[in-house]
Amino acid sequence: WLLDLAATVRRQGFDWHGNYAAFRFSERTDFSGRAPGAVPYDERGEWKDHPTHVVNNAMGIKQPAVWWRQSRDPSDRDGAARAIAVLDRWHGQASGLFTGDEHLAGRSPSQGTELCAVVEYMYSLEVAAAILGDPALGDRLERLAFNALPAGNSPDMWTHQYVQQANQVVCRRAEERLYVNNGPNANLFGIEPNFGCCTANLHQGWPKFAAHLWMASPGGGLAAAAYSPCAVRAEAGGVPVEVDVATDYPFDDAVRISVRAARPARFPLHLRIPGWTEGASLEIAGERAAPRPGTFHRLEREWKGETALVLRLPMPVRVLRRFRGAVAVERGPLVYALRIGEEWRPVKGEPPRADYEVHPTTPWNYALALDTDRPEAGLRFERRAAGERPFSPEGAP
Repeated sequence: WLLDLAATVRRQGFDWHGNYAAFRFSERTDFSGRAPGAVPYDERGEWKDHPTHVVNNAMGIKQPAVWWRQSRDPSDRDGAARAIAVLDRWHGQASGLFTGDEHLAGRSPSQGTELCAVVEYMYSLEVAAAILGDPALGDRLERLAFNALPAGNSPDMWTHQYVQQANQVVCRRAEERLYVNNGPNANLFGIEPNFGCCTANLHQGWPKFAAHLWMASPGGGLAAAAYSPCAVRAEAGGVPVEVDVATDYPFDDAVRISVRAARPARFPLHLRIPGWTEGASLEIAGERAAPRPGTFHRLEREWKGETALVLRLPMPVRVLRRFRGAVAVERGPLVYALRIGEEWRPVKGEPPRADYEVHPTTPWNYALALDTDRPEAGLRFERRAAGERPFSPEGAP
């Protein structure tokens, strides 16, 4: 009867699969929230439905994959990838996000994206990856976790932005603004700027990411869906297994994995090899393999005692053409930005529980003189030790 109930919910709910299969919202919505073919408000000014709302879209991405478990329709299985491709095409940003402030807002990097959408998008990817086993979903998950998620929070996480922008040079109260229908405080860093939903929602981002780094796999094995320092305690091959991951990824390309089995057992280990890497290598017990990008590399053997693996994921530099001739520089899962001097001005409350404007103290209006075919010739990467907060300006390695 639960399956019958699920079918009823699916029938009565919004058809996210159909929404992306015949997508109507290829333009920025107007200030009232209306988009071509949509009527999101009723005559009283209240929301009637949510096909262009950014957070609902972030949640809806996983719906075809969830329903595929029951329908077994191949088009449902492909639904998450289709949704991501459609949102990228019409509303995508360099950080892996799509715009929505509150409604879908086009590809301009001056438009904002609500922080609730970041964490809901991550959760949709985590759920869809668990169902589908698609390594590309892990690639996108890491892009959001290592770029969009920390960008929306102050380094100490006392404050956050309701909307972040890919091209953000000042954060201030703005009566004249580009947002579809967010208020003048939406760009501030604060406890609950604009509206309190992100205050109640932002904290799911890191814990759920940590909880989905490793997953169970068919055949009694384990799968690495994303990479970060972590410790896993699970059962694999019918025995207790401990997996420890030591790495500075995404700032370094080496991922060191230690597998300890309570007693000898045979089971597969699946390691996600990102689609962006070139020349990946895996070393184990004196042997070396060359895993293929965009796959889960299957390693099946008898595990006994402690086994050490070293996975290397070289990170090529790429320059992506973006909106109106702009470019984005990426290396592995990271998207780079010019460091801008910051002056944090409290405008409400008492620190650290204050609302802040953030103003630039250094020039920001630069262009890059780059050979887009050979970007490495015009870029130099320097390394230093990761700080206590590696995604802060002071702690970034």
